[in-house]
Amino acid sequence: MPESADPTEDVAADALTLLSICVLLWLVSLRLGKTWPVDFIWSGWPLLQCALIIARDPHGGLFARRALTCTLVALWGGRLTYNFVSRGGIGHEDWRYTDMRQQFGSHFWWVSFFSVFLGQSIFMFGGCLSLYDALLETHALDVFDAAAACVSLGAISLEATADLQMDAFQRERRMVTTAPVIDRGVWLWSRHPNYFAEASWWWGLWFLSARSGGPGGLAWIGPAGITSLFLLISIKLLEDRQLRTKGAAYLEYMRDVPSDLIPIPPALARVLGPQWLTLGRH
Repeated sequence: MPESADPTEDVAADALTLLSICVLLWLVSLRLGKTWPVDFIWSGWPLLQCALIIARDPHGGLFARRALTCTLVALWGGRLTYNFVSRGGIGHEDWRYTDMRQQFGSHFWWVSFFSVFLGQSIFMFGGCLSLYDALLETHALDVFDAAAACVSLGAISLEATADLQMDAFQRERRMVTTAPVIDRGVWLWSRHPNYFAEASWWWGLWFLSARSGGPGGLAWIGPAGITSLFLLISIKLLEDRQLRTKGAAYLEYMRDVPSDLIPIPPALARVLGPQWLTLGRH
């Protein structure tokens, strides 16, 4: 980003835009009685923010850099949209929100705004702080940018692979009797390769803007916050549920795949052991 540029007003304007979308989707969710509209924040907002940044400064930034960033963001959003549709799409509610609905009962309508819609919007906006520099930088693309793009593309590919393998496993479970826990592909390298891929995506986006660090030098907060969310909350929440529903089968899976986040070849994982590979459960 040019040194003279002050993005404060633009960041505030974009934050208010996202907040407005957040409130609108929350109101729609109340009308529908389902929280699935929140998924549109993750798949749609990054590309919309790219459009807002470019529209304010159509001739700023390097064209090749803008094309690269927008292509990566479009691929990421497209993958999320495909995943949303293939797993039930409109009408399907994630089990986490169904559990929360049961837990909070008549209070869920307002709890859902803060914990589901606003909370996720904050994490999303933090991750997207990297877009300002990624789209407004004027220096030529170099090896550092190529490495950042490789991290992002690798993350997209890994999460797509993990999702496709999990979907195939779930279809197989519905049709025939099979193991209760997935035992193939990237899921033998990590118990949560999709979380690792998503965290890597946000770090890859940050790498594209790392020279100036984003607005106020704070863009790193986005990927750091999302990574912390996985390590401190998401992994434990999901694994507690898996242990309740699958019991000994999931315990065996945890022993066979000791790495809960970082993909590690099975042979190396057995040598290192869970004491070195368990990041999200303590």
